[in-house]
This record gives sequence, structure tokens and C-alpha cells, in this order.
Amino acid sequence: MSRAFTTLLLSIGLWLSVIPSLRAQDTPYSEDAVKAAYLHRFAAYVEWGTPPQPDTPFIIGVMGSDAVMAQLQRVLPQINVQGRAAEARSVKRVADLENVSVLYIAPGQLTAARSLLTAAASQAVLVVTDDDKGLDAGGVINFLRKGANVRFEVSVPAADRHGLKIDAALLAVAARVETR
Repeated sequence: MSRAFTTLLLSIGLWLSVIPSLRAQDTPYSEDAVKAAYLHRFAAYVEWGTPPQPDTPFIIGVMGSDAVMAQLQRVLPQINVQGRAAEARSVKRVADLENVSVLYIAPGQLTAARSLLTAAASQAVLVVTDDDKGLDAGGVINFLRKGANVRFEVSVPAADRHGLKIDAALLAVAARVETR
């Protein structure tokens, strides 16, 4: 078995074991908890163009979801993301984007997030949207609800515009990959 294939199998296994389905009657995990888990785990599969200072925190910005923010604040103090302490920050205006590596825009917030999306477009920020039009609005990753599961789609061109490289293992488990 090739190393790439083995890595792919391990990555898929990791995703399947870490991100549970959202059957409310079968699991205590809320949809917001699953999305928060995805947000910090995406970072393991993304390469930012310029390496950050090692003593700076890895910041996940959240716009429009107190529930996802609360989940991140509960989990992030206990983990490192890309070898750095991680923290969540509420993002409401462009100035709040400073040092943000991942920006999550909650459902129904795309119109309000227009200035943030414009500002983030010129930065190495992984923009994760949660809307049917998320990739069209400039998202790199967009959450999808498939039955009782949270899935995601990826826009490789948007990643390129942000100076990000998405690992093939993440693309392999995406529900859809946009290449043009």
C-alpha cells in the first residue's frame, strides 16, 4: 500500500471517529459542537502561506453564532492548533479580523458579513461559511446539512485566492470539491 493511500485511510478513519452524526436521539453532540470540532480540526489539513509567530495564538473568529462560539470557548483552551494555543474570538467588524486564521460565518449572516468577506479575501484566512450560497460568497469551506449529518464542501479556487493549500486528505472526505 502506498504511503499516500495509507495516509488517506487514516485521515478518513480519524474524521469518522471524531465527527459523529447528529442523530439527537443517539448522541449528546449538538450540531454546534460538531461544527466547532470541524473548525479547529480543519487547521490540521490547511497550509497557510506564511508561517505564524510560534508565540501567537491560533485564533478562530466567529460571526453570528453564540452557540458555536460557546462550544469553541469550552474546547479550545484544552488543545493546541498547529502547535499553538488556540482561542475563539467574536468577529463583528473588519478590525476584529486581526490575526484570525479561521473565520466562521454562521447561517443567515452572509449579507452582514460582506465587508468581512472582502477584507478576508486579501488575507490568509480560512473562511468557513454555513449557507447554501457560502462558496459563491467567497467561502473556502462551506457546511452542508445532509440528513442528520453535518458535511462540508470545499472551493479550491477560493483557497488559492487566500493563499491556502488544502491537503488532499481533507478534499477526499468533502461532500463536494469545487475546482473551478
